Amino acid sequence: MTNSLISVYIPTHNRPVMLARAIQSVINQDYSNIEIIVVDDGSTAQNQSKAEKLCAQHPNIIYIKTAISGGACAARNLAINKASGDFITGLDDDDEFLPNRLSAFMDNWHKFTDLSLLCTGYKFILPGGKVINSGQKAMAIGKQRILDINDVGNQVFTKTEYLKAIAGFDPNLEACQDYDVWIRLIQTFGTGYRLPLINYIVHQEHDSPRISQLDKRQRGHKQLITKHQEKMTPQQIRSQQFFCALYGGEQNIWRLTKLSGCRHLLVLFKVLFVRALSTKR
Repeated sequence: MTNSLISVYIPTHNRPVMLARAIQSVINQDYSNIEIIVVDDGSTAQNQSKAEKLCAQHPNIIYIKTAISGGACAARNLAINKASGDFITGLDDDDEFLPNRLSAFMDNWHKFTDLSLLCTGYKFILPGGKVINSGQKAMAIGKQRILDINDVGNQVFTKTEYLKAIAGFDPNLEACQDYDVWIRLIQTFGTGYRLPLINYIVHQEHDSPRISQLDKRQRGHKQLITKHQEKMTPQQIRSQQFFCALYGGEQNIWRLTKLSGCRHLLVLFKVLFVRALSTKR
């Protein structure tokens, strides 16, 4: 394993307590050559003060604050442009890394050729405290596969120069901005690879989805399809329409089943199972 500098960007907005947990999970990594870039996206003065004091406790944290909220894409792009690491990865302020996340990426990066990104599976903590693991199967994610389904998830590890070369996250998309980045990274720099590991915790127990969020998710996914549809086959477009409906909160099981076809029935059953678990407090 080399000792390359890794930049970790954390956008945050009015969640200093959760931010403290996220930062501590990076500090606790068993890989030490890290810079942490926290972008405070227009939090209140009181919460910015708390975040700034928190970040000042660690010499390897760069704290950036904005007067008004520009949204998650703008916050991430500020961090990406500031990053000086050879490699870069992201962390949401309400989530956390397990201690071996960054060392696992560094141990594996040079084992692959034509590699654009690495990712892993996730541990989800659902409303009510139930825990499920997802995406722990190792797999290569090529240019055609990424247009069919997002096997990556919501965070990747990649070269900083790659993320800068594609101009980071697209603020014109209302949602699915991360998926759009994974598509562009893989289309530009080669295959992505998912390691057979679970070392990222997604906390969903603190807040349940709201209708407005689901509407935004649907609009953003439709924008994603429009942006990349020239590269997609009719089958891939249909697949994207299924996931747009599924993760956009479609409740009509018949319509979801019809859109899924045989290809995504298993995915549909898994998501419906998670929905059922999430509603049981």
